[in-house]
Amino acid sequence: MAHFNIPQKFRERYEPLVDDPKEFYAALNRPLPKAFRVNTLKAGIAKVKERLEGYGIRAEPVAWYDAAFFTPSDKIGSTLEHFMGHIYIQELVSMLPPMLLKKEIEANPDMTVLDACAAPGSKTTQISALMGNRGLIVANDSAFGRLKIIKHNLEKLGCMNVAVVNHDIRFFKTDMQFDCILLDAPCSSEGTLRKNREIVKRWNENAILSLANLQRQMITRCFDMLKPDGVMVYSTCTFAPEENEGVLDYLLTKRSCSLEKINIDGLRTSETIREWKGKTFAGETAKASRIWPHHNDTGGFFLAKIRKCEGV
Repeated sequence: MAHFNIPQKFRERYEPLVDDPKEFYAALNRPLPKAFRVNTLKAGIAKVKERLEGYGIRAEPVAWYDAAFFTPSDKIGSTLEHFMGHIYIQELVSMLPPMLLKKEIEANPDMTVLDACAAPGSKTTQISALMGNRGLIVANDSAFGRLKIIKHNLEKLGCMNVAVVNHDIRFFKTDMQFDCILLDAPCSSEGTLRKNREIVKRWNENAILSLANLQRQMITRCFDMLKPDGVMVYSTCTFAPEENEGVLDYLLTKRSCSLEKINIDGLRTSETIREWKGKTFAGETAKASRIWPHHNDTGGFFLAKIRKCEGV
């Protein structure tokens, strides 16, 4: 993949936030490594790995998730395992939000979960596998045209505990309360530059501000659908503080909640931004985590685990 020019405004914006700008830009100019996870609803991890190796496809384990693998092979998407839904090709950072709910799922596999912005269903199907097809997942997406791909992936991977709905999450009725909610919010997608160079062409700071406003509306509505002591994971694939720490800061001022410190063994995470353009963010936001592309050879990502205070 040919190198591309990173806009000067982008450089000026993010260089002060990155520990090593040179490595950061070098990572953005490298192709994103291929990754997949074994769909444990249909197949065993060891057996799938053995079969792939029989095809000459090397599967390298991921330290923080036993069902996830890197592969240098271009053939992974042409395998019977992929066709049958025994594996799912998915970016590594995309696998992180469901992993933050693993503790809660293990404690209560019959829980109710809302995936607020579910298309194409990568995280929904992963949560379904973690739940072992128990409980209920409501997979929502505001774009009607994207429901078809969600349904296709659910059927292919054998996910039987999912109901698919089509709503703008900002106007979702709060009558139904959920044990856990995943809000992987629409964002400026700067963290996906390694796979989608078109992001650069439409990148601008005005779009970031507009998206941050949308995210603030989404996160408060989702929070209001949480049961007391319920957990919400908020994630984006952008570097923008306005869409990350700024959104959390807004929620902390509007609702009674706390953040849980994120620590995933084997994954390098980075501290959040404490101050941006004259705005100091609430201390709780420090418990969230940033994933920079050059630290784990992944896309860029932001993660926060939010708990609703009892009695709210």
